[in-house]
Amino acid sequence: MNKTKTWKIGEECVGGIIQAKISENAYFPSSTTVKILVKEWKTGEIIHSDIFGRIHESRLNNHLHEMTTSFYASKIMEWVKENAFTHRVLVAFDGGSNWKTQVETRTWSRS
Repeated sequence: MNKTKTWKIGEECVGGIIQAKISENAYFPSSTTVKILVKEWKTGEIIHSDIFGRIHESRLNNHLHEMTTSFYASKIMEWVKENAFTHRVLVAFDGGSNWKTQVETRTWSRS
């Protein structure tokens, strides 16, 4: 399932608009990507874009802090975590020649 959300932030953001597009892979949830588009307020023209995967969470967070204030960066990261980075894939070998894959839905957190 793909999801998109747009934040019209205005002066507190480079360009004024940030859009996040999530592309999920049904077979490999860990390969879900988030594309961040920074757009010009008046024209909607894309002035910057980048793609991040699950392993790039801290890079995504840093990128958002460069594009907007801490408040909006944390709001966007909260949405991304809830909608993109909620899967953990467990792979187990059953002793024969069969691999079993189970996908758990749960929010990742660092301790």
